Amino acid sequence: MAKLGLDPEAMSALQKQLQADAGAITSLTKKLDGLLKAAWWEGADATKFRGEWDGGHKAQLARVAAALEAAAQAVATNVAQQRQASGS
Repeated sequence: MAKLGLDPEAMSALQKQLQADAGAITSLTKKLDGLLKAAWWEGADATKFRGEWDGGHKAQLARVAAALEAAAQAVATNVAQQRQASGS
């Protein structure tokens, strides 16, 4: 007979780690953004780099953080459903 379900403790640990990593990416993004804005750097390379950061890299990091948050929420939902189904 096939087994279905999940280990609530292990999956709760995964959910917490996903949330923590999303927060770490968000914090890192803010830190890097602040450092870049505070740094004196002029010229074509600076303009290009800042454009790439503002127009792409920062947004990509935000999407990764959001995806990790969404994954954490999906795991939390599955853990709750498993606990309800097993009565624990």
